[in-house]
Amino acid sequence: MTTVPSSRHLLLISLLSASTALTMPARADVVVEQKAWPEAGSWGQAWGDDDPAAARAPAPQRPRPVPQAAPGYVPPPPAAALPSRPAAPAAAAPTRAAQPLPVTEMGAAYPETGSWGQAWGDDEPAAPPPPRSRPLPPTTIAAEPATVQNAPKPAPAAAQPAIRADATPAANIQRSASRAMERASVIMRGEDESGDAVGLKRPPRVIPRAMRGLKTTEDGVEPVHMVADQVIYDREFNVVTAKGRVEMMHDGRTITADTVSYNMKQDVMGASGNVVLTEPSGEVTHADYFELTGDFKNGVARDIRTILADNSRMAAQSAQRVGGDRTDFDRAVYTACEPCKDKPDATPLWQVKAQRVTHNQAEAQVEYRDAWLEIKGIPVAYTPYMSHPDPTIKRQSGMLAPIFGMNSSLGPSIATPYYQVVSENEDFTLTPRFMLDQISKIDSPDKDVPRSVLRRVHLSGQHRWRGVHGEAISTGSITADKSTGDIRGHLESKGLVELDRTWRAGWQIQHQSDLNYRSLYRVRTEEDRPWLMNRPYVEGFSRRGYAMMEAMSFQGKRVIEDSSKSPVVLPHMVYSTISAPGWAGSYWSTDSDVLAYTRDVGTQAQRLSTKVAWNLPLISPDGQVYTVSTSMRADGYHANHLTGISKNSGSTGRAIPEVAVNWRYPFSRPGKTVTQVIEPMAMVAASPNSGTDERIPNEDSVGFELDETNIMRPNRLPGLDQVEGGVRGAYGLRWAAYPTRGGAIIAQAAQGWRQHKASTFGTGSGFADTLSDYVGRIDIVPVGFFRIRDRVRLDKDTLEVRRNEAGVSVGPPALAFSTDYGMLSPSASNTSNIYPKRQYINYGVSSATTQHWRNQFLLQQDLAANGGTVSWTASSMYSDECIAVIGAFNRYHSDVSGLLSGYHLSLTVVLKSLGEAPVSVF
Repeated sequence: MTTVPSSRHLLLISLLSASTALTMPARADVVVEQKAWPEAGSWGQAWGDDDPAAARAPAPQRPRPVPQAAPGYVPPPPAAALPSRPAAPAAAAPTRAAQPLPVTEMGAAYPETGSWGQAWGDDEPAAPPPPRSRPLPPTTIAAEPATVQNAPKPAPAAAQPAIRADATPAANIQRSASRAMERASVIMRGEDESGDAVGLKRPPRVIPRAMRGLKTTEDGVEPVHMVADQVIYDREFNVVTAKGRVEMMHDGRTITADTVSYNMKQDVMGASGNVVLTEPSGEVTHADYFELTGDFKNGVARDIRTILADNSRMAAQSAQRVGGDRTDFDRAVYTACEPCKDKPDATPLWQVKAQRVTHNQAEAQVEYRDAWLEIKGIPVAYTPYMSHPDPTIKRQSGMLAPIFGMNSSLGPSIATPYYQVVSENEDFTLTPRFMLDQISKIDSPDKDVPRSVLRRVHLSGQHRWRGVHGEAISTGSITADKSTGDIRGHLESKGLVELDRTWRAGWQIQHQSDLNYRSLYRVRTEEDRPWLMNRPYVEGFSRRGYAMMEAMSFQGKRVIEDSSKSPVVLPHMVYSTISAPGWAGSYWSTDSDVLAYTRDVGTQAQRLSTKVAWNLPLISPDGQVYTVSTSMRADGYHANHLTGISKNSGSTGRAIPEVAVNWRYPFSRPGKTVTQVIEPMAMVAASPNSGTDERIPNEDSVGFELDETNIMRPNRLPGLDQVEGGVRGAYGLRWAAYPTRGGAIIAQAAQGWRQHKASTFGTGSGFADTLSDYVGRIDIVPVGFFRIRDRVRLDKDTLEVRRNEAGVSVGPPALAFSTDYGMLSPSASNTSNIYPKRQYINYGVSSATTQHWRNQFLLQQDLAANGGTVSWTASSMYSDECIAVIGAFNRYHSDVSGLLSGYHLSLTVVLKSLGEAPVSVF
């Protein structure tokens, strides 16, 4: 009795053949003899169809042996173990002229690949195929009887029809040339063909992309798409065998092999010979032998090698695939190091060896059991269990690498960070830092348990959030002083939220328990300034306007010695508008400012200021550029606790009309090698000379110093409390050169003047007389390996340098030198000194000797009286595709009370895909 295959089996057989026979129709000459294959029948009979032509001319049939009645019958082995029998030789077919190779839906017809041995670069040549009669695609379907023990032998080859798909000599020449070009491209890309250190002895072949979106059958099952050189169907055992360049796609997975056999009864597929399995995630798995179920979800493999999505590698003696989303490797080796091009068999810089490794693709986790970490083949660390996310995961909750440290004031410590993913756009890191010397002490029982714990632990954390309409980051820490038990800590938060298309709100919050806390516990803030500031604000934008409201408070020794004198600004509001262009391009502008501040000790005041201006930009026919502006400004003040006057509180106001003209006249001279631009410029302004009013407190116009950025302004003072009056102006010259090879050289110089002296500018500001000091600047933007910048202010009478900020860097990346120099003369306002003379110099040497090595040395010196070396730092970094090692040594000096000068040594080791293992010694 004949067994009728199920509908699923018939569907799979149909798709296996139709995927190649229909999409890439093959053509061949058929030599018909007197006898046909009795066990194969016609093409339609081979696939179970009714062939009308065969019915009209039936071929003689050979009796089919009954398996259960045949003597010595042995049940067939699994499909993967069935041996493949070479096709019987056939008579040569006539040869025609060579035709262009066809292009299929999978791309070119692989003329450059040749046999699988040639594709891998083996030395043994492939057997040349016999010539074919007409051009064929690489897919040919041949019906051939399967080998069955004790079965009747088939008819002689001479009496059998043969179907051949053979390349012509011209096609063979084209294939050899394409294969040579492919090997040449591999060499030019720098790819090695001899293998690597984790078992990938050959480079991966070109893998076609997994086909997605294939049509499904009526029952919703996605079919298997296959491309092969030859497909054989054994009706006796329901076995389909594909040979040659076999490529199968199903559910986003792609498998390629030399031979694939599918046992339809057992739904088991065996693949052998250069087996490559490609996952939708990008993983590529190589094996000598694979046995899988029909849906590619379960199976076993031997001598398996896997390349993960981030190009890290894993090799194992055997592996078992379970459920399509988990793979268990036995006696596995894992590394993220790419094989050396010169010595591909050399031991990688680091690798992890484990008795068993489980890659859970559903949970995106890689787990190791009984694992050793080896550096250059030397075991350095053992763990019974270790896990890390696979390359498809960018963030995952868990413990981070511990941080070891040593501080001269705090003693040895160890920190164990924990990272927690809250959502796709939110996470936080919690880092407890255990003080080992405090933990080892045996103290008397402390009734205050939380304070006792905080003496031994420094707890810090950071929270991060980023949404569609805003973002925020917050950091905080807390501990208790090991001597006094006082609670110490800090808090910092910064964020921005869009309220609608016009308005947004933001905040900056900074606070610390005492001035030395951040320096002692090495807590860094985002801006790392010597003072802290709290600033919530709201601001809005329109087409021609801007509005802002904020509040501010300050903390830090650099702000003011007595914190009770530090001001609290609440509120500060700004509103600015610009009108549409009118007559001759002129426009109106308005600026309004509202300010109120208070303090525990000192002046308290409120201010209202409004300015309306009319602006006219002009360009003359000969290229002169003018900007004419007229404005009217009105200010109103109310102040309390004023000093220096008989009445310490009161209200006052002022009105300030102003006219100003700015002029520039640029000249250009193009050249073959350099283009030059020279531009004289001048400014003239006039307003009432009101001088200094003691009833108006000066809070935001204190720190003035003349430089090239403010000398051409009508009002050179910062802020609004003080105003420059009288007839005044400035003149200067700017020159620029732009070489054709790139870069720029820019130099400018200017001097200010005014009709009468005024007390609005303090001593050392550079403008205490009717004529100001000379200010200038030069910038050489990189021209080759040379860069320079210099800002200078020279005394108007003696040309003595009053201020100089210079920086020079020279040299290629292999060896570059840099120097920064700064000198600031003493500065004072009309009421108090701002800072004494300052002078410093910084030296730097950097070297990128190779692609992987970076070295740097920095030296900071204070050149003022009682100065000296502030600090020096030497650092070195090695970084390649799998590891990074960063080491730094810092020697620093401190004159802050409660802090000691000392050393800082840090070493950070980063293993790619395994995380960081930093070690720090202070």
